[in-house]
Amino acid sequence: MNPSGQFKYKPESAPDAFPGWQVLDPASIPRIRFVYGGIYAAGYLTVTFAAPKTGKSLLGMAEGIDAATGRGFLTGRETEPQRVLYYNAEDDQAVMNARTMAVLQEHGIPQSEIVGRFFPVSGVSDDRSLVLIKGEKNEIQEPAFAFLADFFRTEGITLAVFDPLQDLSQSPETNEAFRALGARIRRLANETGVAIGMVHHTRKPSAGVQISLDDGRGGSALRGVARFNRLLAPMTEAEGAQAGVDDFRHYFRIAEAESNLAPPSSDRNQWFEKTGVEIGNGAAYPTIRKWTWPEAFTGVTVNDACRVRALISERAERDEPTRENVQAKDWAGHIVAEVLSLDLNKRADKARVVAMLRKWIETGVLRVERLAHGPKRKEADFIFPGSNNPAEEAQ
Repeated sequence: MNPSGQFKYKPESAPDAFPGWQVLDPASIPRIRFVYGGIYAAGYLTVTFAAPKTGKSLLGMAEGIDAATGRGFLTGRETEPQRVLYYNAEDDQAVMNARTMAVLQEHGIPQSEIVGRFFPVSGVSDDRSLVLIKGEKNEIQEPAFAFLADFFRTEGITLAVFDPLQDLSQSPETNEAFRALGARIRRLANETGVAIGMVHHTRKPSAGVQISLDDGRGGSALRGVARFNRLLAPMTEAEGAQAGVDDFRHYFRIAEAESNLAPPSSDRNQWFEKTGVEIGNGAAYPTIRKWTWPEAFTGVTVNDACRVRALISERAERDEPTRENVQAKDWAGHIVAEVLSLDLNKRADKARVVAMLRKWIETGVLRVERLAHGPKRKEADFIFPGSNNPAEEAQ
């Protein structure tokens, strides 16, 4: 190959250009080495796609600090501390410093733990501004890449996150531009052995349409050159009601592939909550922390389920069966709330009750029967004990 990475096509080299298989020891094949979580791997490019204001910058910084300390406060797994560059082209250095302090304080980490390991750099000032590609002809800025490679080697950087990608470009946001830029960044990762992460905006989605990995600005070309891609999805209002949170805008999750169609409550999703932390200068700054989708049956026992069934049965025997409709005055959820001492005026508690009733019906602990009722004999769905008796299962 020549220095640009392209083959020199010569007739005399054709026989040796594409060698055939030779016997080798499988143990000699290098494995992918992840430097953080299951998303940043040494020598590979990772792209994080997200709509504006989702929380991608907060996540990028928190992951960088988590990797630098090795604590695993986001992943749940302690690892070897890394040397991390987090380059943000949108926020000034004061904001970067404040957000770093917010992460440290939220997770109880002393500043000394990231000294010499975490490099939070603002690209807002002219002397730190990075341009990796420019012009209508998508001219790769090789001096910038040479500078980054030298910095990686000098400081022993093992993970570098750049946020956001479009601010490193002065070319049109086209497939061609992002394909060229992505390929050059991938080569930088490969040549230096550094895990490189790029944060990239998605296009504004149409109303009611769920975004996918193909919705990155500039098309799907960037996704094609990255080894790992993930999509950040903000919590929807409907999901917020289901989870019973006070403000759904404070939550988002990682969907690591567009094929991840798991429901939001699935353990395949990793959720985060945006929060504010007072850092000691009289002001609060945003950061994130892990958040777990509330499990409806936490603390619920077999005896609780039996009591709910018994009370629902008593109501039915008095010819006062409970309704399935959550808006009905005689909703079965009132019995569940009474047994478990939950407050239906609280969104989280009400969401739990709705989820428990749904699950008990699905598993046959309870059943739904449509009956005529009232003076006008209108039909409605009522709840009765089902064939699946938890007491018998316990025995």
